[in-house]
Parts: sequence; structure tokens; C-alpha cells
Amino acid sequence: PYIMPLETPVPAATTRPSGRSECEKNESRPAGREIKFGQLVKRFHESYERIVESSLERYYEQELPGLGAQIFRDKEMFDYTIKGGQCFRGVLVYAATLELLESKRENPSKEKIQQIMSVGWALEILQAAFLVADDIMDESHTRRGKACWHKVDRVHAYNDVFKLEHFAFYLLKEHLSGVELAGVQNVFRTVILKTTFGQGLDLEYSSQIKSLSVNWNPQVVREQISKKSYENIVKYKTSYYTFYLPLMASVCLAGYSPKSLNDVSGMSTLARPKGTLDTARGRGLDTKVGRSEWMLKIGLKLGEYFQVQDDFLDVYGDPKKTGKIGTDIEQRKLTWLMATAVQKADEKSLLSLFKASEKRVEIVKAQFKKLQLRKEYLEYEIKVCDTIKSWIQDGKQVLPAKTLHLILDKIYASRMKKEAKA
Repeated sequence: PYIMPLETPVPAATTRPSGRSECEKNESRPAGREIKFGQLVKRFHESYERIVESSLERYYEQELPGLGAQIFRDKEMFDYTIKGGQCFRGVLVYAATLELLESKRENPSKEKIQQIMSVGWALEILQAAFLVADDIMDESHTRRGKACWHKVDRVHAYNDVFKLEHFAFYLLKEHLSGVELAGVQNVFRTVILKTTFGQGLDLEYSSQIKSLSVNWNPQVVREQISKKSYENIVKYKTSYYTFYLPLMASVCLAGYSPKSLNDVSGMSTLARPKGTLDTARGRGLDTKVGRSEWMLKIGLKLGEYFQVQDDFLDVYGDPKKTGKIGTDIEQRKLTWLMATAVQKADEKSLLSLFKASEKRVEIVKAQFKKLQLRKEYLEYEIKVCDTIKSWIQDGKQVLPAKTLHLILDKIYASRMKKEAKA
């Protein structure tokens, strides 16, 4: 039987930190929590062959007769690009759906669990497509401790992006049907489109930062290279597909049809009249409306924290532990560190953040240190953990609260494990 893990040990913030965060001072973890998350990951990974590989084999048999010899290359590509991570998003679909079913006192059959895991793997396949594309655009070298896929097979890598994305939908169609299929596909398509526009924003701001190194304009820097601009990138490039998509997919899989959801895009919830959503410990919430709104609210905030931490580790992480060499400064990305530095820097320091130089990476890192951005991050981490925990408590009647606590703990633990030692 499925046993939901305990809540996160990340403590609430009571005072502003000085140096190390309160979370950091309490690094111990109650025994068993890592094991329980590991069990979820283990069960999910063990389903890869029977779900993903079997579906690929059936696709070749039914749709590509006579091309069986090509499957070995595609199996290798699938293994290389899909495997290697914790399958964070897929496990979130799995755990959140089981918790929502548990709240309805429904015991899922083996067939239902297979369907849930299939959606999780479809999301992991989509994630693989996004990562291959992102690495090509950013000219990255390593991913998950090995060479990026376009460094292994550049000729096919571009087409593999499309192959992976479309196979994710094939997997959904093979394992789901009816209202569930319609709801999950709708969420996938809605979020994929948002993500492509978010990726476009990321590229546009990177180009703008490069341009400013030649055509210096401090006023434009202050106005455009801002926290607000960064938040828009994160919202559309990362948050929707990393957290909102798996959470809303779990809602559909738990038996809430698209008609029960306010709007799977999450946009109409933002325009809802003030007072519709009661955030006081979930009191007075309409279950159907409240659930979709809470999934959006929590998903976007978790995504923000997740991406801010990723930006932090790109500079302050140990490449042996993060599995990739940081390139954000080199690629002139608008990251949380850059947006915060622009906000805090004086005119002289501001110019050094953008000025072209062979030693630009070292210069920018020195400015980050001067501006105490590590301390700034630790302060942010306490606040965002406290906010998310508070929101989970407020929306616990309609949220997969135990799963969300677990995910929050895993994000926090990731920084603890991967940050380079001073």
C-alpha cells in the first residue's frame, strides 16, 4: 500500500538571517524521509521499461513497419536524454495523484497506477525535449554529469527534440482515454505553448544583455534588466511546466474533469474578482474552483524557488554535484543573481556587470561577492520556504499537501547538497 511521506522539516522563518540561514543551521533530516522519497523514485524508474520502451516498440510495430532496425538508435536516444535525473516532475504526478485519490478514499488499481505513471513519463519525455532544445540554444556542454545530447549526435539532435515532444502525446493517447485523456492533453498543450514563449523571453533578454555590453545605457539596464523581467521568464519558461503541469495533470487523473476545472491555462483565475478565493486556512473554499486556483498559486511559487536556486547553483554550485558546468554568466543570461545585482549595484559596479572582457566571468563573480548575493539568496530562501509552507497550510483542504511539503524539502535539500564548499 502507498504510504505518504511526512511533512518537510524546513522550518518557518522567524528572524532575518545573518550569514547562514536558519534552515542551513538545522541540516539534520529525520530518519526515513529520504528513504520514502527514494521509494517513490525507485518505483517510478522501475516502470520505464514496461511503459516507455514497450510503447516505443509498439509504435514501431504498428506505425513504422519494416523499420525495426532503427529502434535501437531511438532506444539509445531515449535512454540518454530521458534517464539520468530524479524524474522530479514524473514523481510529482505520481505522488500528487495518489494523495488526491487517497483524500477521496479511492484505492487505485494496478491499471490506474500504470496510467498515472504513464502521464509522469510523458512529462519526463517532454522535459527531455525541452532540455535538448535548451542545451542547443545555450550551446551548453554538459547535462546530468555527461555530454549534452547535441554534443553526442548533433546531426539528429534537432529532430530528436520534435520526436520526443510528439512521442509524449503518443504515450498519453496509448494509456489514457475519454475525459482523462482530453483533460491531460489540454494541460500539456496549454503549458507547452507557454513554455516556448518563456524560452523566447529568455533568449531575447540574453541578446539584450549582450547588446548593452556594446551600447551602454544605464537607464535601459535599470528599466529592462529587472526583477520583473526575470519573474516573467521564470513564470513561463519554468514554473508552468515544472510544477503547474504535473499538479494539474494529477487533478485530471484524480477524476476532476476539464469541466470541473476553472481553466487549465490558469489565466482566468488571475482575473477572478477579489474575494472569490478565501485563503484563510482554506475556509469557505469551493473544492472545484479552489483546487485549480491553489495549484496555480503554489505551482508558480515553487517554480520560482526552483529556478532561483538553479541560477544560484550555476554560479555557487559544485559542477561535480550539479552535473553541469555553469554558463549563465558566459551566456549573459538574465538570472536571479544578475537581476538582484542590477538592483543593488552603484553606477560603477553596474557597468562592470555588462562590460565586455576576456575575464568577464571572474569580474561578474567578484561583483556578486561584493554585493553579498549569497547572503541575499539565503534570505530569499527563508522567506520563500515560509511563504510556500503557509500557502500549503491555507489550501490543505484541496491540495496534495503532504506531497508538496516533500517536494519543498527536496528543493531545499538540493542546494544543501550541491553548493560548492567555500
